[in-house]
Amino acid sequence: MATWSQVIESYEAVPQAFQSACERPLATIQPFPHVVFAPVINSMRRKTTERLLCELDDTLYVWERVGSQIVAASYPLAHVSDLEIGQILLYSWLTISGLTDAGQPTSVIIEFNTVSRPVYEPFIHKIRPEAQDTSEEQWKAQRARFNYLDTVNYKFMNYARESLVRGEQVIHTIWQPKMSRPILTLFGRSFNRTVSLAHLAILTDKEVIFIGDDNRFAEARSGHYGGVWQYIRLRHIMSAAVTEQADGLFTLTLRLSPGGRQLDKLFTAVNQFALTQFQEQLERMIGAL
Repeated sequence: MATWSQVIESYEAVPQAFQSACERPLATIQPFPHVVFAPVINSMRRKTTERLLCELDDTLYVWERVGSQIVAASYPLAHVSDLEIGQILLYSWLTISGLTDAGQPTSVIIEFNTVSRPVYEPFIHKIRPEAQDTSEEQWKAQRARFNYLDTVNYKFMNYARESLVRGEQVIHTIWQPKMSRPILTLFGRSFNRTVSLAHLAILTDKEVIFIGDDNRFAEARSGHYGGVWQYIRLRHIMSAAVTEQADGLFTLTLRLSPGGRQLDKLFTAVNQFALTQFQEQLERMIGAL
């Protein structure tokens, strides 16, 4: 439990090391906003640092303890281009990309014990589309759009259903299995190189969602029990393009705003037609915004 993130209920409850740094926005404000303390954890990657997070007036504030210093940064939610959520067993993280209040393109990674995921939901809800009232029949119909994955990849079917915000309309989906290429044959045994891990692209009326395995853990057994979700609001997509690679593969490229960040997803020629439909529909939608 020492690694679980905690909701801080008052300025007096803020850990002493952070109080001076966050006094200006938090000391006198009422009611007290949603503040989360992320303690140190020894993650699969590294030992993390202590962080304090707060959303206030549509700005995400992050204070990080580095040695004896507190480093502060703030991220206006209107300038957040995309959100990544990762989960591998008990290790989870949020990556928030966009511009700081100083106009600097950057990404911040918040790592935490998966048990603590609920305390981060208010931040996630602020970045993703707002849920809408819809009938249970309509909601089930949208989630059923992923039923075709039942016999293809049950894990991704459930991940896709869980990724939707209630009220979203699914426009297109593209399933791309893991891609490998042979590199050599030795004593009758073929050895392959992974080109791209399995992933799913989803276009809704509000955002683009990418769901995939994490390339740091997918080859290990733990990779079977987690995934990575990327969420990009349509208003933050400047352009979408499909290009053919020399090896016959196709790349979907999204250019994001603000900051000009680029996301690339690789697909096989089997998905070329679906990919073109996905890209053309997305271009029409962002052009109408």
